[in-house]
Amino acid sequence: MAVAIALFIAGIAMGIAGALMWAWAVHSGQLRDLERSKQQLFWPEIADGSGSPAAPAPPSHTEAR
Repeated sequence: MAVAIALFIAGIAMGIAGALMWAWAVHSGQLRDLERSKQQLFWPEIADGSGSPAAPAPPSHTEAR
């Protein structure tokens, strides 16, 4: 029973921590432009604002012998 109560209290604490992190992010402006953040994370080569991706690197050709 003590373990169940400890897990319940831990779950409540994590929920409160998540809510506080969300409130901090909203207050500090972290959640204003999610599209730009997504582009910086997934496509850093086009996040500079030029709108065009960098030229891909040429493939390396290796032949198995």
